[in-house]
Amino acid sequence: MKDFLLNFTRIVEANPQIYWSIILSIALCLILFVIEAVHVQHILEILTTSDQTRLKQAIDPITQRYTWARIVIVIGAVIWSNYAYLETKKKLGLSAAK
Repeated sequence: MKDFLLNFTRIVEANPQIYWSIILSIALCLILFVIEAVHVQHILEILTTSDQTRLKQAIDPITQRYTWARIVIVIGAVIWSNYAYLETKKKLGLSAAK
């Protein structure tokens, strides 16, 4: 376990792309969240009904799209950071098992 943590630390320090993938995914998810809130607010202003069922029917498809977009962003960040991690691990010559 100690070797794993030491190797992990070396790998993360050697490749800043791992940090960037995490930072960008968090930033993009937050931006999408704000855009979603503005979009939903705009839809609520356009709809003049106070019927909760109709509001829910109008808003649900929009929020679902934003949710899936955030999921795609997180999956992309995981793939990117995993690729950068494995690439750096090869460069440093660290093996998986002893």
